[in-house]
Amino acid sequence: MKRMAIAIVVSMMAAGPCAAESWVRVGGDGEADHFVDEATLARNGEIVRAAKRAVYRNPQPIGGTAGMPLILESVGVVEDDCDRIQHRVISITLIGEGQKVIWSSGDMKRIWESIDPGSPGFATLEFVCAHTAQREPP
Repeated sequence: MKRMAIAIVVSMMAAGPCAAESWVRVGGDGEADHFVDEATLARNGEIVRAAKRAVYRNPQPIGGTAGMPLILESVGVVEDDCDRIQHRVISITLIGEGQKVIWSSGDMKRIWESIDPGSPGFATLEFVCAHTAQREPP
């Protein structure tokens, strides 16, 4: 399942930002607009897995360090816990100019983290939980 989700994200990145018609803007902050690919939503109980993308308004150097490659967007797989209001990143890929992959994490073992109300992470959780509530098995 993890490899399939990553393969979906990688194929979407290779096709470019216009190819995925199911990207839905879920929020933003001063640095980026945040999107979820509605076609990738998968719910298991209260946990929802989704492909997520952040498109930066201004290129961001990796780690905020001058001289590092500039990130134009990031794409990855996240999991949100609709009951506990938490999330974790499963994988992330940083993309630079010309849709070039700058860095990719592969599968990560991350701990659950709390989500601040009003943040793009909270907007993501609200979207994925609302859009998968009807898909849950009876």
